[in-house]
Amino acid sequence: MDEQEGLIEARKRRLFDIVKQRRVWVLGLLVIAVILGVYIRSMPMHDHGGRPGLWDIARDDWTLGPDLDPWFFTRYAKTIVEEGSLPEIDMMRNVPLGFETARETKLLPYLIVWTHSLVNIFGDYSVEFAAAFLPVIMFVLTILAFFFFVREVFIGRGKANEGKANVIAFISTFFMIVVPEFLSRTVAGIPEKESAAFFFMFLTFYLFLKAWKSESMRGAGVFAVLAGVSTAAMGLIWGGVTYVFITIGVASFLAFILNKIRKKEFIIYSIWILVSFGLLSLLSQKFSLFEMTSSIDSGLAFLVFFILVVHFVVWKTKISQIKFLEDTKIPKNIVSLIAAIVVGLLLVSVAFGPSFIVEKGQVINRFLFKPVVGRWDVTVAENRQPYFAEWKNSFGPFIQNRPIMFWLFFIGSVVLFKKMLNKIKKKDSWVLTAFYVLFFFGLVFSRYASNSFFNGENFISKALYYITALLLIGSLIYYYALYHKEGHRGLERVRFDYLLLFALFVLCVFTARSAVRLIMVLAVVAPIFVAYLIVECFSKWQESERGMGKNVIGIIFIVVVLLSLFAFWNYYGAVKQRAYYHVPSGYNYQWQKAMSWVRDSTPEDAVFAHWWDYGYWVQSIGERATVLDGGNMITFWNYHMGRLVLTGDNQDDALEFLYNHDTTHLLIDSTDIGKYGAFSSIGSNKELDRFSWIPTMMSDKRQTQETANGTVMVFQGGGMLDEDLIINESGQNIFLPAGAAGVGGVILETVNGANGSFTIDNAQVVFFFNNQQIRARLRYVYFDGRFMDLGEGVEGTAYIIETIVPSGGSISVDRMATMIYISPRVMRGFLAQKYLLDDVFNNFPNFPVAYTEPALVVAELRAQGLGVRDFVYYQGLQGPIKIWDVEYTGREKKVEEYVSIEPEKYIDWVL
Repeated sequence: MDEQEGLIEARKRRLFDIVKQRRVWVLGLLVIAVILGVYIRSMPMHDHGGRPGLWDIARDDWTLGPDLDPWFFTRYAKTIVEEGSLPEIDMMRNVPLGFETARETKLLPYLIVWTHSLVNIFGDYSVEFAAAFLPVIMFVLTILAFFFFVREVFIGRGKANEGKANVIAFISTFFMIVVPEFLSRTVAGIPEKESAAFFFMFLTFYLFLKAWKSESMRGAGVFAVLAGVSTAAMGLIWGGVTYVFITIGVASFLAFILNKIRKKEFIIYSIWILVSFGLLSLLSQKFSLFEMTSSIDSGLAFLVFFILVVHFVVWKTKISQIKFLEDTKIPKNIVSLIAAIVVGLLLVSVAFGPSFIVEKGQVINRFLFKPVVGRWDVTVAENRQPYFAEWKNSFGPFIQNRPIMFWLFFIGSVVLFKKMLNKIKKKDSWVLTAFYVLFFFGLVFSRYASNSFFNGENFISKALYYITALLLIGSLIYYYALYHKEGHRGLERVRFDYLLLFALFVLCVFTARSAVRLIMVLAVVAPIFVAYLIVECFSKWQESERGMGKNVIGIIFIVVVLLSLFAFWNYYGAVKQRAYYHVPSGYNYQWQKAMSWVRDSTPEDAVFAHWWDYGYWVQSIGERATVLDGGNMITFWNYHMGRLVLTGDNQDDALEFLYNHDTTHLLIDSTDIGKYGAFSSIGSNKELDRFSWIPTMMSDKRQTQETANGTVMVFQGGGMLDEDLIINESGQNIFLPAGAAGVGGVILETVNGANGSFTIDNAQVVFFFNNQQIRARLRYVYFDGRFMDLGEGVEGTAYIIETIVPSGGSISVDRMATMIYISPRVMRGFLAQKYLLDDVFNNFPNFPVAYTEPALVVAELRAQGLGVRDFVYYQGLQGPIKIWDVEYTGREKKVEEYVSIEPEKYIDWVL
């Protein structure tokens, strides 16, 4: 008995010893992080009322989430699974030219294929299932790569430093998992480029740091090669490989200036850039050596490589024995920098001409202030340049309108910046930290809001932006020169891993203010600084002696922890809800049913024309070729589609453009109403002759007036005039200029009829100009399926839409609550006449309706016996997907311009 008890005690001690080991805790917490990440990211695949959220109701099978682009990669993956490889020319795109598949990055489709092979070990699963599940797998890998990268940044010598690094890495990782901004590109059902690319980005940083810190040259070389391979893998997935090239390039340049690069570091950098450039140029035609060396992102990394080569050529050869070089008091690396600049400028001028340098300077200047130019880029929502007042919303929660996460990561970055400079004189470190704070404020707040003093466009905004950056750079140069003169080596002892982290952080802040879609990258990196702030506050409290100072630090630590917990809990709640509902909506179900008709009822060689947004859906779900798609490889065709078809004012031009693209069907859906401003802008000439919009107006019940035999109703809403108007009031012509005068509403007068019916007797549109209200008759009204011509007035239309009003579990229909105002300019176009008004003027007879798929809510209401019209207002405007056959007259001709990929031959403005 005693022997058995002793054995039990021995086993308990052994288990306790195992549990006490740091590696066990690290592994255990990593497992918890992975489980949490998988649980959240897989939520769209969970049960949603008897079936998974990611479900195609037409095919009764797995599908993807509500995004567009993932369908393109899924289609390529399906082609590889079915045929073994991709064709050289993808004829489903850009009809009639097709698309060279070698110009597209292919790694993501192959990842889906490999996932398909993996999951089919456990059963029979479709490619769509594999594509939906891939982001979950990649997020697990991203969690691991992110953890080890953050840990590698902060790890130092000694168990205490290793423990701090582990804590910072875990806090950062758990925050990263629940950051809502990061969800949309990493959740199940969205096999987007970013879902896989972030893994390779953090893996590259980790491997590069491991190479830099390796004591053996062999180990450093292996890690450098792996970092190059990982960089190439990221580039073969996402153009965001820019983050790797710029971050490592800037960090290595700073390390070079600080005299931290010796032979080993030079070899590491050389291996990394040569491997990554070589693989990218070898594996994809999208990357050429010329483009990579001359661009402002990968080109920057190459420029640093060139500087390092010049440095080692100058100082490791007989050139260093030149008397000037032997006698100079200028730092060697500065001499090398000057020499590299001179030699580089001469080589570039000879090879490409001096204008090449000027052009790159202009590109950089535009990149700093207005990275998005051209009508197409500006109209793409995710490319829009945000203001701080907008992107701060991604860094809540808020307390008294202050974004908690934003201020936590900002303060954390300031504390870490000061820590990074702890080897220089204390006073100098405080001065540089103060300049860093100014620089951060200039970078962020110089583009605060459109109506702010700092709107990012005016002189004071640009001055703040430039001056704060120059102050930081100037102060660094000053102290660099001062410390060199004094022989002080404090700046040389700045840790490289901190340089790399700050290069990444500043780049992320810059790109967050440059494009909406890039806010998520900052959202992923920001938690690192929050985690560091928490751990550093605790360390300072531990190190402080008892007294008032320790108590103050303790209070600060508690406040930081409480705010962080508050932010984490809010993030967790928000990300869970978003993940669960990141599934196909009624709008997607409408498309699934419409594409089912397309698959079953149109020839396999049919070609569809539509606005570019829907191309990947038609190609992948409908399995038919398209003229345009989300790749926007030929934006000139977008111009023609917008000008000649969607806003086109005559049938002949529309037919001729479609004829040149072998089009058999034309498709429009209800979201095109909201996108009218986008495609009418792109489809306009230099003077914006087609640019317009379709505003929604709501009935103001408070202004409704009963008359002796009817009712007067007021609809409010509108916008600026899209073209000049001349109206006649009391026999006098009044000129209303476009862009200065505006529409403020519409007034309708009804006349009562028998059995509660009524007719619309009069319509007026209300204009505002020079603080005056001007009313004019409106000629057309569309109501209850009838188009009414009131005889005279402004040649626009009040299009009245039924509004669905849920109330206490029941639904009612308000027939006079909502309208859209169709201006005279819009009225002249195809979308208004054919899609909204069913070709009431018979101007487009060669487009007979082939199929109409009603909005899901309309279909359900009709099934319940409610005879609602095609368009209803319910949680926004909802309407049908309409598909028309295209019947050619035989008079159409081949026009080179309509299939040209060179817009500069035909237009002199930027699309």
